[in-house]
Amino acid sequence: MTALLMLLSGPAWAAGDLAAGPTNYEMVEAPTAYILPHGGYDLIMRMYEQGGLFLRGNIGFKDLLMFGFSGNATHVVGTGDIEVQTPGLFFKVKLLDERKTPFSLALAYDGRGYGTQSGGRFFPGLQKGFYAVASKELPDAGFIQLHGGVNAVTFDHFNTADDLGLFGGASFALTSSLVFNLEVNDVLMDDWQFNANCIFNYDNPLRMGVDFRDINNGALFSRILRV
Repeated sequence: MTALLMLLSGPAWAAGDLAAGPTNYEMVEAPTAYILPHGGYDLIMRMYEQGGLFLRGNIGFKDLLMFGFSGNATHVVGTGDIEVQTPGLFFKVKLLDERKTPFSLALAYDGRGYGTQSGGRFFPGLQKGFYAVASKELPDAGFIQLHGGVNAVTFDHFNTADDLGLFGGASFALTSSLVFNLEVNDVLMDDWQFNANCIFNYDNPLRMGVDFRDINNGALFSRILRV
């Protein structure tokens, strides 16, 4: 599906952040209940089929709020007229923090998808829409986090097979510099995904890794480089 993913960001896990305040706000495609720290930011550029270019940015505020934007267009690379798609917005509020409660909980809206848009839905990169997600770190087991949530892409002409999804997964690390994520995404939808990745934090803010998307679907399976 996707040809290339580039990531420019602030630290993924700053010193002292591992157990006290994790900041990994997503696994592969599925989100977690965590957010970027106050003043943290990242910028993601993704190139996909049909010469498409997707740009997404995020900013953290007061360790409680994360918001962002996206721009997306097809035929940017190659031939054909450039077609600019509707920009998207993103807001996430962390309602519970596991430093004070048993787990972290966040509510969010993410209208950012990539590809072409029809009927308010993007393809091939479907937006998350409205979602609630909980995360829990298990400090006694090393660096292991469990995540799970539910999302509704849209409530307009709502259809369970197309609009309602469950997602969940785990994050774990052999060292603070080498992180792995496993997830199931868009469960209950027709095009559900099993995804995985590994990310090596070489020297903040430089991170490198590989995503394995749609492992469960041979026709869509893709390997994506993160730099």
